[in-house]
Amino acid sequence: MGDGTAALAVAHRYWARLEDGMNLVAAAAIFFLMFVGVFQIIGRTVFDTAIYGYIDYMEQASALFAFLGISYAQRVGAHIRMDLLLRGFSMRFLWSMELFCVLVAMVVIIVLIDSTFQNFVRAWQLGDSTIDIKLPVWPTKLIVPFVLVVLCVRLVLQALDYMRLIRHPDAEPIAVPVIETIEVQAKNEIAEALGREEKRP
Repeated sequence: MGDGTAALAVAHRYWARLEDGMNLVAAAAIFFLMFVGVFQIIGRTVFDTAIYGYIDYMEQASALFAFLGISYAQRVGAHIRMDLLLRGFSMRFLWSMELFCVLVAMVVIIVLIDSTFQNFVRAWQLGDSTIDIKLPVWPTKLIVPFVLVVLCVRLVLQALDYMRLIRHPDAEPIAVPVIETIEVQAKNEIAEALGREEKRP
């Protein structure tokens, strides 16, 4: 493993820790929304009371689970993919197409970083707040450009790895999700199904 490859592997490993932590926070936000939602329903139905500012809390917390897991999903390839037409081509061609998509995504994300940061600055300067209990909205709006910066770094790591894989198509992927063929996906699904069958008493 060359120095460049080793540095990429280290950067990928440390950046993945940040992404994992952000994904855990997103999961905690979902749990919080579920808990508060149930408490709100029970409170209104049984005790004839409600959480003051419930809608405002929901709006603020929803930004956490909506955005914090984006970079994690990009890392593991969890986004919806339409790669049926690319099946059957050489690995070098596939890596080239992946690199092209990542570069396009980087351009879009950089534009979005600037616009969402300006949106945060306006909210900060104007003292924008929610309607009911006047929660400041700038922390939520700051989350968006922060998450996009994390995603942009992930895209840079993936672009570097795709360029490495284009030069060496048979090398082991480091910072990019592995593209599985239909046959491999079918085998994994069969193995998973058989594993569940074996665990049954």
